[in-house]
Amino acid sequence: MIYFVRHGSTYDNENNNILSGHNSVELSKKGIEQAKETATKLKDTQFDICFCSPLKRTQQTLKYILKYHKNLPVVFDDRLKERDYGEITNMPSSVCKFERWNANEKIPFKMESIPEMFDRIASFYDEILNKYKGKNILIVSHSGVARLSYFYFNGKPKDGDYTNFKLNNADVMQLEN
Repeated sequence: MIYFVRHGSTYDNENNNILSGHNSVELSKKGIEQAKETATKLKDTQFDICFCSPLKRTQQTLKYILKYHKNLPVVFDDRLKERDYGEITNMPSSVCKFERWNANEKIPFKMESIPEMFDRIASFYDEILNKYKGKNILIVSHSGVARLSYFYFNGKPKDGDYTNFKLNNADVMQLEN
């Protein structure tokens, strides 16, 4: 089983939903509390390995989970970083006058496309599912990665619209491996 955890809330999440992308922002006070709650929920789950985005907000979330899983091997993987928002990094999501999670939308900025991001995430899953089949895997990552992970396991939407799934801060999604 894969246990996918989205990082706790950040000040960017709480402040006009700033597009942090690859920036290494920190958890807010609320995010720390969320991470602690999620860690408590997962304390009795046995994991074989953990994969984590190398960005600060995911590492901070993982820190609380590791209090209950001290010997868990952790691998930091760049493929688990949030979407690279390029030119609109650090801007509020309201700058997106387009559906940023619809693969058919023309993106008026230089940024990572959905197909590029999907390929990045697919390469990660193709690799780990082959190597860790049947193991309990913990993944700590981001909203965009969670969204595309969901569609990796459940099939890409025929209409290219990836907006139909969202994982909230510090929530856990279970995926069959």
